[in-house]
Formats: sequence, C-alpha cells, structure tokens
Amino acid sequence: MESSPATRFTSPSKFTWLLLGLSLLCVTVWFVHALGYWEDDAWIHLEFARSVSRGLGFSFNGHIVYGDTSPLWVWLLVATHALIPSWMAAGKTLSVLGALFALTAVFLLSHSLLKDRLGAAQAQTFAATMVLLLAVNPYFGYWAFSGMEALTGAGLACVGVTIANRRPLKPVWLLLGAAVAGAAPLLRPEMGFFSILLGLVLAWRLVQMRAGLVQKFGLLSAGIVLIAAPFGLWARYALHTFGSVLPTTNAAKRASPDSSVLAHLAANYTLGFPLVLVGLLLLTLWILASSRERTSTQTATPWSVLPLGSWVAIVWTLTNCFFYVVNHTYVQTRYIVVNAPVTMIVLLAAARLVWPRASTVLIGTGFVFACAISGLAAWPSVSNRVLLNRDYKALAQELRSLPADAPVAHYSIGEATFLSEHPIIDTGGILLPGIVPYLDDVEDTRRVQWMIRQGAQYVVTTRPPVAGSTIVWQQTVPAVGWFIDPRRYRDTDSLILWKLPSRTAVAPR
Repeated sequence: MESSPATRFTSPSKFTWLLLGLSLLCVTVWFVHALGYWEDDAWIHLEFARSVSRGLGFSFNGHIVYGDTSPLWVWLLVATHALIPSWMAAGKTLSVLGALFALTAVFLLSHSLLKDRLGAAQAQTFAATMVLLLAVNPYFGYWAFSGMEALTGAGLACVGVTIANRRPLKPVWLLLGAAVAGAAPLLRPEMGFFSILLGLVLAWRLVQMRAGLVQKFGLLSAGIVLIAAPFGLWARYALHTFGSVLPTTNAAKRASPDSSVLAHLAANYTLGFPLVLVGLLLLTLWILASSRERTSTQTATPWSVLPLGSWVAIVWTLTNCFFYVVNHTYVQTRYIVVNAPVTMIVLLAAARLVWPRASTVLIGTGFVFACAISGLAAWPSVSNRVLLNRDYKALAQELRSLPADAPVAHYSIGEATFLSEHPIIDTGGILLPGIVPYLDDVEDTRRVQWMIRQGAQYVVTTRPPVAGSTIVWQQTVPAVGWFIDPRRYRDTDSLILWKLPSRTAVAPR
C-alpha cells in the first residue's frame, strides 16, 4: 500500500534538518578542499569529450580508440560544456551535480525503506543520517569532486532500487526503472550486472501488476527497448568504430599476477565501507539462523524485512566482487563507491527494523570510523593531489615547448595530454594495449624498447630509460595514494622528462 498524503508530506524534524545541514557543510568543505584536484582519469574523460565536441569522434590525442569506460559521462561533459565554455568549470559543475544527485538519491532510498514501517518522521531521520554517513565517508570526499562518475553511478543505483521497491509499481515507474537499467552500463561497466538484476525484478513486478494482457505486453516491449537499446546501440557503434565491444582498459586494469585481488578488495571495503562487510556478515548469519529454525509468521526474517528490490543491491555487490576476482581486476576505490552506498543503506535499514539499538551503535561506530579515515587519509591525499595537478600543469607547459613531431612516452596520460595537446604514447595500456605484456617488467627493459618502437623521443619516468638519456625537465612531487599514517604524505617523488639519445638501439620484437 502507498503511504497516505499525511505520511508522505510530514514536515522534517529539527534534528533531521540539523543532520542535513551538517551534511551540506561537510560537502561544502570537501568541495572547497578539492577545488584544485582532478583525477588523471578525469582528464581522460575531458580529452574524449573535447574531441567529441570538436567533431573528431570518440578519440584521444587525435586517435580513435575505445579508451573510456564511461561514454555516458563523456556525453554529459559535452552537454555541460555547451552551457559552460570552460572545460574545467564544466567538469567541476558536472561533478557537483553528480554528488548532489547521489546524496538526494540516498535520502529518497533510505526514506522509502522505512516510511511504511516506522512512519515518516523516523524514516526522515534515518535518511538524513545516511546522507551524513556518506558525506563524511573518505571515499566520498576523495571522489565526489574529482571529475569522475562514481558518485553519479551510486545515485543511479539508489534510484533503481527505490523504484524496484515501490508498491504498487505503476507503469510510469516501471518504465523509469527500465530507463535507469538501460543507462547504467554506459556510466560504469560493472553496472551491467545491476541492469540485469534490476531488469529481472522489474519483469517480475510486471507479472504481479494488475493490468490487462495487452497493457502488460506493451509495457514489456517498451521496457525491453529502454533496457537494451542504449547499450545495444553503443555496442554496435563500438564494434564498427573500434572493432570491439570491450574497452582497451579491460586488460590494463588487471592486477599483477602475484597479487591477491580478494585481499585488496577486502582492504578497500574495510577502509571505506566497513559497514557493508559487517552487514553482509550479519545477514549471512541471519539467513543461516532463519533456515535452521521454524519461525512463526510474526518473526522477522531476511525475506520479510528486505524487499525484493533491496536484494538487487546485495546480489549486485557480491556479483561484482566475484567478477573482480575471476577477472583478476586491480580494484580501485572508486569501483567500490559505485555499489557500496546502496548496499550499505539497505543493510542498515534492515538492521534498524530488526535490531534498532544495535543498529544505532553500528551507525555511530561507522560514523566515527569514517571521520577518522577521512582525516587521516582522504584529506591529505586530496591535498597532495592538488599539488600534483599543479606539477603536471607545469609538465604540460614544458611539453608544449617540445617539437610537435616528438612523441613523449608517459604513464599518467590524462592531464599532460589535455593541457599540452602534444603527442603522447600511453605506457599504462589504457589506450595502447601493446604495452600490457610488459607492465610487470621489473627492469623496464622491454617496456622501454616498446616505447622506442612506438616512436618515443622523450620519456617521463623517475630514472634514466636508457644509457645516454638526458634530463630536460624535472620536478619534486608529493606522494599519492592511501596511507593511514599521515606522515607518509610528506614523502616525495621525482617527475622527470628525459630526452632519448638520437640513435637508440631497438631490441628485436
């Protein structure tokens, strides 16, 4: 049953407004702190978007290549730039809109999970708490204004689960849910699993819908088109243009052979979303206990507490983790940001219904932990990224002074390429998969030989690429990464532009 108008439009309490005000303050502080920060992959988005806006197609540095896993974000950047001439301002604006969209979707999902069981007032307080819990999260602070699409993906997932849980599900909401499922894989590739799961739930809800056979057939047809057409059309374009429906980044994002993807995955969840791990553990124990006991109809079970749409989030998270392990993916923190918020919310909502006091302790502990990691790791990491962006801007200025026909081999290609527009040879495998077999070359010999075969005349690296190389430009840069010890952020590294000897020997292929 739908909530009554009185329930739906209950004015939020002062405490709810206080929580939302704190969230807004936190988001504002993160935005100001990250104003000069751009993730290198965000520069790659900008380069693709600029090429599209110039009529050069889906290209990077003048080369048509499937090196961007988020075509929808590229199109959104193009659309935003049509309104805001500055690419930097357009990108930051889109990031802000994406973060606000995610926080709004978090509130709506959290409220929808509890409003019919606890009433509007308690549901609003819980929803505002979830918004604050995400706003203080270290991964939110790091990624929200980095120019990346992860938070927008998280918001889209929250919207999809909210729609799937609606009762009754009216035709317009079913079609909107199908549209969400259709757009999701074009925003983040791992959201393809989400689209499949959401589509299955929407199909089941269509079967349950009180409607005539003709209407159901029409809704089914429209839903299939909305879900399948976006990716289908893009896949056809990708196959025709790039010769593959898989981006070149798939091979480049593999972890080293001797590393444990599962351990790295667990570490990333522990650092950013430990409540997801705790929640999944409690849910597993709860399912086992429910299956062993003959519970009465009055006893809460996972199947009675968690609505069908909420299981989409849980199964999706587990599916993603399974895929990362099987694919041996090097899991970055932003991959987790896409699915962790929605999973955390549905698990905490269930805990709030079944164990209200324990859930309060759990949320409070999660809040304190998130604030601690944000202060110890995320805040100084963003600070160093701002400084690193400044140093890469100086590198880009140096590249602009080089001969236009002298390619530069470089690993972090985004900012250097976008700002300099100088020919860059990608040594990370995102655009040129040929380097991938040599990425684990400890001595760098085969990797350097590959660069030379590609025509590199300059190389950006920390040590001489070959004997006889000369330093053209160098800069001391801050350490970047995730360190719990704040002192690690005072470490430095060297960013050096080397000129290769005029006659460099090339090893046979």
